[in-house]
Amino acid sequence: MLKQTTHVSSGAAHVKRARPFLALPRPSALRPTDQGLWLPTKQLTHAAAAIVAIGVLSIAPSAYALSEASDASKQPPMELAQRQACGAPVPLAELSASLFGGSDDVPDERDPITPFTLYGTSFKKYLIEQLQGEKVVARKKGFTVDACVGAVEVTQETPQFQGLPTGDKALYAKDRVCRKSEGQDLKETCRSACEAACNDALDSYSQQVTQESGFALLPTDKARMARSCSRNCAYECAKPGKAFDFVIPYRR
Repeated sequence: MLKQTTHVSSGAAHVKRARPFLALPRPSALRPTDQGLWLPTKQLTHAAAAIVAIGVLSIAPSAYALSEASDASKQPPMELAQRQACGAPVPLAELSASLFGGSDDVPDERDPITPFTLYGTSFKKYLIEQLQGEKVVARKKGFTVDACVGAVEVTQETPQFQGLPTGDKALYAKDRVCRKSEGQDLKETCRSACEAACNDALDSYSQQVTQESGFALLPTDKARMARSCSRNCAYECAKPGKAFDFVIPYRR
C-alpha cells in the first residue's frame, strides 16, 4: 500500500509539472513570445522605428550634395578648403572634382604613327684615350662608352632583316645617333652615354616623322620610350664585356 501511494503521488506531481508547460501558447510570426530568443512586439516596433530614422538622416546629406552638384565647378579650391575647415557639408561632385580632376580632363589621342623599334648597341673600353686629332697621344685609367641608337620602322623589317644580328639591324636605322662618355665609374659612364643617345635618337626620329607625315609622338610615349631605352642600354653596358645590343619596340 505504501509503495502504491508513493507511485500515485509522484505521478500526480509529474502531471502538475507538465501541465503548465503544455498550457504555454505557441510562438507565431505575428505575435512572438519572449522566451529569451524572441522579442516582444513592442520592442520590434521600436527597433523598426529607429532603423527608419537612421535611414532618413543618412539620405539627407546625399540629397544636399546632389542639389549643389551643378555649382561645384564654380567654386575655387581655396573656398573648398575653407568650407571643409569650418565643418560645412561639401557636395560629392565637388569632392570628386578636387581629388580626381574635372570632367574636362580627356586623355590625348595617339596619332597613327607607323610602329617602329629602337635598336641600340653600347661599346665599352676599359681606359680613357687622349686624342690629338685622330692620333692617341696618351691613355689613362677609366671607362669609355659609346652608345648608338636608331629607329627602324616595321615596314623595313623584312624576312631578310629579321635574320640579321641585332647589332647589324641598328645599321638600317634612320639617322642613327652615337654618343660618347668617359669617366671613372662604369655605371655612371654607361648611364650618361645611354641617356644622351636614347634621347637624341628619339628627338631626331620624332622630328623626321612629323616632317614626313605631320604626325607626332605623344610626350608621354616619348618619355616612356626614352626611360626604357636608357635603362636597358645602361643595364647591358654594365655587364662584363665590350659590346652589347638592346631592342626597344614601339607599338600602338
